[in-house]
Amino acid sequence: MIIMGENIEIDLKNMKIDQLGYVYKDIEKQAKIMEETFGIPPFAILEGTNTIIYRGKELEYSARIGISRWLGTQIELIQPLTGQSAHTEFLDKGREGLQHISLFVDDIDPYVKDFKKKGFEISQSGQIGKQKFVYFDTEEAFGLSIEFQMTVKRRRKK
Repeated sequence: MIIMGENIEIDLKNMKIDQLGYVYKDIEKQAKIMEETFGIPPFAILEGTNTIIYRGKELEYSARIGISRWLGTQIELIQPLTGQSAHTEFLDKGREGLQHISLFVDDIDPYVKDFKKKGFEISQSGQIGKQKFVYFDTEEAFGLSIEFQMTVKRRRKK
C-alpha cells in the first residue's frame, strides 16, 4: 500500500512493528509471568488519566500501563481502570492478551487518511504527553488492532 502526495510515501511492507500491546485485567500479575517465564526485563508500571476520543466521543479514561523492551520491541501491558476505550471493549468481549501492534511513524496523518480510505474506523485516538496515537479497528481484517504513534515535536521559537 503506497500513497503519494505532499512528498510522503507510505509503504507498510518496509516498516517494523515497534510495540506489542497486551490488555489484561491485572498487569502486575501478567508482568511477573512475562518476566519470570520469558526473561523480559522488569516492567515500569505507571497509572494515569487522559482525555481520549473513543468511537467518536471525547471522554476521560484511566489505565495502568506497564512498559518493557524485549528482543528490540517495546512490550506494553494495559489495564483499564475507568472509562470506555478500545481496551475495555477488548476485555468486554471476554478476551485478554495481544490486542494491538503499534508502528511508530513521523507523521500520523497520511496513515489515517489511507486507512480511512480503505474503510477502517478509528476506534481510539489521543495524545499522552508528546505521544500522539491512533488505533484502527482492524480486527475483522487482521485479527487485532493497528496503532500508529508519533512523537509531537516542539516548534522552535524564532
